[in-house]
Amino acid sequence: MAPGYMPDTQTKAAIVCFKCGLACFLLVFLAAGVTMLVVAGVANKYLGQFEELNHDLVSARNLCIVIGIFVTLTGIVGIAGVVRENCCLLLSFAGILGCLFVLSVAAAVSLAVLTSIGTLRQKLTDFLGGRILNVKKTAERSKVMDELQMQISCCGDVSYRDWFGVPFDGTNVTHSGDVPGSCCRDAKEKFDINKPDDTCGKKVNARNSTIHTTGCSKRVADILNGHLLQIIGAGSVVIFLEGVGFTLSCCLLRHIRRRDSDEEEDRLKLKLIKKREKKMEKLKKRGQDSSDDLLSEDN
Repeated sequence: MAPGYMPDTQTKAAIVCFKCGLACFLLVFLAAGVTMLVVAGVANKYLGQFEELNHDLVSARNLCIVIGIFVTLTGIVGIAGVVRENCCLLLSFAGILGCLFVLSVAAAVSLAVLTSIGTLRQKLTDFLGGRILNVKKTAERSKVMDELQMQISCCGDVSYRDWFGVPFDGTNVTHSGDVPGSCCRDAKEKFDINKPDDTCGKKVNARNSTIHTTGCSKRVADILNGHLLQIIGAGSVVIFLEGVGFTLSCCLLRHIRRRDSDEEEDRLKLKLIKKREKKMEKLKKRGQDSSDDLLSEDN
């Protein structure tokens, strides 16, 4: 038996085995892609509120959504290639998986850097501190801060004391110990951004129980970290699956090409045999005709 030769039955068995393995992988792969889209969509609800705080976070989220879409579409291409045993589709599937692998790793690294406590919180602190400083300089009310404080139950940048001495109500009058009404615990129900009422935030030094005391930079960082870590978890699963899928698709493609090559070789051999048989029949016929001619001459 020649080295590297595989009987036809073994090739077919290998194809069936790899097809089953790749089919199971594609089901999980599709589920992972859809899950990644769902998780990114849920995180979008929260990230949308903070788009002005950190554009890098929004870009990372959008990258995850794009990857989720490509994962889903790639899974469909892979299923078509497996069902039809089409080499072009399987080759396209493997190529796209390779590109997705690179993108997925880049996205995971990007999100891992962004979710590091120091990096994320420092960026948020710089932004929020800048907003409060701008209010102090211009005496113009910040709707962004009011919306943020009301929605995620926080107050100030590092703590509620950041508002002390700041004319947050849009006047040039500063009130020591006062905070905006959006810091109050019942702000979601009672505070109106278009018609702000800061009554409940007056003189909070003696009654901190009426307001949120946690700084917004910490609250935002905690919220973003929680949801972005979910995306990183889903992305890590996708990266692993991409490696498995690439290996299975390459193995299946190799055995399908070998089978097709063997079948083509068999067809060529059969064609050559038939050609030889026809030639032999012609030679036999010519020989028979020559014998008949000799017999007729003798007669």
